Amino acid sequence: MEIGNFINEICCNNFINYWVFVLTFSLIFDLVFGEPHRILHPVVITGKVVAKVDSLIKRGNKFLEFFWGFLLLILGLSVYLLPYVALKKILNFFYMRLENEIFFVLSFVLDVFFLKSIFAIRSLKDHAFDVFSALLSDDLALARKNVGKMVSRNVSNLEKPHIISATVESVAENLVDSIIAPLFFFSLGGIELAIVYRVVNTLDAMFGYKNERYRFVGFIPAKFDDILNFIPARLSFIFILLSSIILSKSPKEVLKTFLKFRKVTQSPNSYVPMTAFSGALKIKLEKINYYSIGDFNLPQSEEKIREAAQLMLTSSALFLIFFVIPARIILTLN
Repeated sequence: MEIGNFINEICCNNFINYWVFVLTFSLIFDLVFGEPHRILHPVVITGKVVAKVDSLIKRGNKFLEFFWGFLLLILGLSVYLLPYVALKKILNFFYMRLENEIFFVLSFVLDVFFLKSIFAIRSLKDHAFDVFSALLSDDLALARKNVGKMVSRNVSNLEKPHIISATVESVAENLVDSIIAPLFFFSLGGIELAIVYRVVNTLDAMFGYKNERYRFVGFIPAKFDDILNFIPARLSFIFILLSSIILSKSPKEVLKTFLKFRKVTQSPNSYVPMTAFSGALKIKLEKINYYSIGDFNLPQSEEKIREAAQLMLTSSALFLIFFVIPARIILTLN
């Protein structure tokens, strides 16, 4: 099979090149096509299965709810990770036994698909530009609807400055959650470790609320998410700072805002990219009744969303070039 021979010739005798090749194709898939269809997307499937089981849990005993939260995490890992591991072993088994290139190609496609499923660059950009386009057309109702897809807060009464703020906040937070953190764990431990992160982060997004229903069920996913995001969030600051220099923003304001507003959010990690974005874009980021970041005015122009997307894309590119690929190569050599 010509495709199999081509990939094999480039990759098979060099494990380093194989994973760089997988990453390259995953990035191309993401930037060209975006997210896989919901029917096939492992994150969506995992979320649906876990949500269905969660709906069966009876509330009332906090110790049992803690336990259920742990079991939901195990269930999520089983739904997402086990199919990948099982299919990978099956395909490698047949490839070694039959020496048929089709199984090598299928294994490669499997790696590309599952690696793509754990990060989302284009989707984040597209969601931000949906809000940008609505504001450009002075359609506040549509802008509120679109930003409501990005944040969990009530957006029904948000005016333009707070819509822009919420969009930029989401871009900043998801730079870590949807790009830097999953690729950080891929670079250290391959697709399997990246999937573990994605499951924890997904369950935190679903259950990590301090309300009556999820206070105890969501405790374990939320704490694991805080732990796993600790290093990636702080790495993000470095690459946002570098990006602010490249994009002729203000690295001085990035550092100043970070140092002054690093304790304003309840999350031990989300303040890092948000303070950096606030400083770089010179805008106040504000979630009403929760926090206010930056010694600036609230953003008045939707252009700040475009600038935030630029900052996110540049930071992602720098992280891939100067951390993910070198780390993957070095760790593979060892």
